[in-house]
Amino acid sequence: MARRNIPAAETATARRGADRLRLEEARVREANRRFYQALENLSLDDMEAVWLPSPAARCVHPGWPPLEGWTEIRESGRRIFTHPHHLEITIERVRLHVAGPVAWLTCLEEVHSQVEGRTDAAQVYATNVFVLAEGEWGLALHHASHLPELPAVDESELLQ
Repeated sequence: MARRNIPAAETATARRGADRLRLEEARVREANRRFYQALENLSLDDMEAVWLPSPAARCVHPGWPPLEGWTEIRESGRRIFTHPHHLEITIERVRLHVAGPVAWLTCLEEVHSQVEGRTDAAQVYATNVFVLAEGEWGLALHHASHLPELPAVDESELLQ
């Protein structure tokens, strides 16, 4: 098979495209970090800075009915943040895809909360969809589902 010589202009264009994609991925990761930081800080102002202020925004918390539009999402945040409690969320297994003005990120959330002296922990799988609007990545969808607890495994039963 003959090797094709790629013109320098094509190579430079491809390099600029890859650099731009890396930049947008970093910006989406930062928006996602700010979302989880706003949750941990119980800050409605910080949430407002991250969410897309649109009637098209959607949020599904585990075990809750879907919230439709920024107004409902904001009100749910206000109710949640009103109760004094501690919330800590660690995310792992982050996967990110950017396609033009839309990006989706999936992750495993380790959620630890303390409300009125009761401590809870849960594993939650989340999908966060961001939309590029007016030069900023805004959260358009947060959908989180509880993961079932996996039974303990007797290591002696595992295949060697």
